[in-house]
Amino acid sequence: HRAVKYLPLLVPVAILIASACGSATDKQWYKPNVDYTAADFERDRIECTPKKKSLDETCLRDKGWLPLSGDVGPAVKAPSIPSRPKAGKY
Repeated sequence: HRAVKYLPLLVPVAILIASACGSATDKQWYKPNVDYTAADFERDRIECTPKKKSLDETCLRDKGWLPLSGDVGPAVKAPSIPSRPKAGKY
């Protein structure tokens, strides 16, 4: 009976753990203003992945590839609009 009591808590925890395992983001890459094929990218990706470990993104950039995601920094808060007086327009 005790396990049934905690089941609703275990499900979200299990989902969080499972999603954390796949947290590495796969980037999509492109070469601006260049015709290229998937084979071209695969060749460069293999050359930029030493000993089948992690991808050297600097190497890909040196070969002319750019991440499609844009790799932008943290979101910038939009400036607040000053409140207008409640008086009439004119």
